[in-house]
Amino acid sequence: MGRKSLKDEKTNIILDAFERCIEMKGLQSTTLDNIAEEAGMARRMIRHYVGNRNDLIDVGVDRILKKFDTAIQEAIERGDQNERFDTAVDYIFSEEFNSLPATKLVAALLPVSLYDSQVQKAIKSLYDSFHLGLDNELEKHLPSTDKSKRLQVAYSVMCLSFGGGWMRNIGFDPKLNEKNKQIALELIRSL
Repeated sequence: MGRKSLKDEKTNIILDAFERCIEMKGLQSTTLDNIAEEAGMARRMIRHYVGNRNDLIDVGVDRILKKFDTAIQEAIERGDQNERFDTAVDYIFSEEFNSLPATKLVAALLPVSLYDSQVQKAIKSLYDSFHLGLDNELEKHLPSTDKSKRLQVAYSVMCLSFGGGWMRNIGFDPKLNEKNKQIALELIRSL
């Protein structure tokens, strides 16, 4: 297997720097100059390899989405095939899930999504993907359930999972999220 292309290598360096800057400063305070300094390259190289700030946000959020999907799939695959659904529920309420770097990046982007339509669209895409992924797993686990009820339960489970994670980020005891998991399981059983 050959060496990665220079473009891929430089793009990854830029995106890593973008993520670190967002974690440290938030999106609004992150500039192309900050990212260039963090990446150890000239600002013009960011424009060359990724594009302008809006392009960078699009590519960066897409990368975060992929990290979420990969982390969730890897966690689900760790469990026995018969326990796939239980493994997924355990994971989305776990410390491991709530302390993912991608989770922190999403948390840093949420306030900006209130007034930046580009970021709002990207975050909505991330949540849509998560919501539909949960619905897909519910459908596999409970194939004869009503789709509208299943989508509502998937939405509620998502809100409980992300809400508990957010509360952890602002200082609440992570063990409190266990109650959210129990509520989620009760919702699932109600299907």
